Amino acid sequence: KRILGDRGASAVEAAIVTPVVMALLFGIIELGFVFKDYLAVAGAVRAGVRTASANPRTASFAQVAANKVAQTGGAMNFNDVKELWVFKVDPTTNQTIGFSNFSDCNYCVKFIWDSGTKAFVPITDTWASTTQNACSLSIGGPLDRIGVYLQLKHDPFTGLVLKTIYISEASVLSLEPIPVSAGCKP
Repeated sequence: KRILGDRGASAVEAAIVTPVVMALLFGIIELGFVFKDYLAVAGAVRAGVRTASANPRTASFAQVAANKVAQTGGAMNFNDVKELWVFKVDPTTNQTIGFSNFSDCNYCVKFIWDSGTKAFVPITDTWASTTQNACSLSIGGPLDRIGVYLQLKHDPFTGLVLKTIYISEASVLSLEPIPVSAGCKP
């Protein structure tokens, strides 16, 4: 037997609970896409810096690193890449050399994504490979350190829970030492 005051209670409860459940569902979906993009950026940066550190004093070290970022970051939309930098890091202070941000970088290579060729193309190059020190500490080190920085614009799937955010990641490694006979130092 129904009580007169209970009429429509289920409809009111559903009207209150449904938007909360939907917001929670969309939030989970949005965070999943953000996490996917973050993992793609982090993996691509790590692969790029490993490749760059293994190619000291090679003229194409930065392009090889950018190519590795493109090869490894297949889960991300490269048209949303805002910045890709290959840069020098001071081996003793672990700070970037000659700049406070990438707008006034003295030792770096900046890339943009070319959607026509589906590749990263350098637009500034102020770090000649011939200036790299790849000698071990006992010979003339410390080794130069190289970093890769990537920033990706993430547009939300629905726009209901999150707004546009920028995902960025950087990684730094020492250059792999090479023999003195191969010209490890400028």
